[in-house]
Amino acid sequence: MRLSLKAKVLSLAVLPVLIFALVISATTVFMLHRQAEREVSDTRERLLSEAKATLQNYVAIAMTAIKPLYEAAAPGDETARANAIKLLSSISYGKDGYIFGYDSQVIRIFRSNSPDGVGKSFNDARDANGVYINRELVAVGKAGTHYVMYSSALPGKTEPVPKIGYTDYLPKWDLIIGSAVNIDGIDAKVAEVRQNVEARLKEMLYSILGITVLVLVIGILMAGTLLRPLGLMKNNLDDIAAGEGDLTRRLAITSNDELGDLAGSFNRFVDKIHGMVRQVSEMTGQLNGLVGEVSSQAQRSETAMDRQRHETDQVATAINQMSAAAQ
Repeated sequence: MRLSLKAKVLSLAVLPVLIFALVISATTVFMLHRQAEREVSDTRERLLSEAKATLQNYVAIAMTAIKPLYEAAAPGDETARANAIKLLSSISYGKDGYIFGYDSQVIRIFRSNSPDGVGKSFNDARDANGVYINRELVAVGKAGTHYVMYSSALPGKTEPVPKIGYTDYLPKWDLIIGSAVNIDGIDAKVAEVRQNVEARLKEMLYSILGITVLVLVIGILMAGTLLRPLGLMKNNLDDIAAGEGDLTRRLAITSNDELGDLAGSFNRFVDKIHGMVRQVSEMTGQLNGLVGEVSSQAQRSETAMDRQRHETDQVATAINQMSAAAQ
């Protein structure tokens, strides 16, 4: 396919910009996407660590409250155990934080000061993801790993929310005590962070797009500026070739670069052609004058010859008449 000079200039001016913009955009999207994932992950981990630390502190406070009773009690001391359960049942924190307790058989011993489910086995209780909530709370407390992630509905609600539980084990009383907090706020904050990162990504892409469009417009304008003298030169040459050219027209020299030099050379070329055409025109006029004079002189010569021929005929006639009279 044959490309015009304008298309070639535009390609040279625009194509590198487009390629550069695409590379920068792809790199920016990739880097910001990685940064977003890392920032979201770091935010989630930080908030989760804060929630774990807060939860551990609350349980540690509860453990500290019953520590004198536990240390003074003998194994199997039900009175001390009952006093500790009474004390733990009265502990609350925050808006709805409380302490709960289970034994090794996953029997609920207490849940704050509520009698709901006390003495009932929760060994088979599962959340929507299949996690055996209470069984795992007992297991991590006895194993010393302490934390369990699960989901459970809020009081009076049916929609489960993510939670994290922390438990500790008191072997003398076969008692697991612990607490749990909702971490749905963490997901909300993480979603906010993700939204902010995506907004920054969009702003960056819009900036790149705006710069690209600006550069494209500048490239098109520059291409038009560069090619305008060539277009004028082509039009003038077309006029000359068609025999209708105005040899008094000249290209305006608007720059001091190669195109300005080319316009100057074209003007000098037209000046020479104009001079030659003027000389030819003058010579043609002189030649026409000479031809007219030669034609007039030839006509005068022919008239003189006709007159001489007529006079000769008259002399011959007179001679003939005289000769006839003499006979």
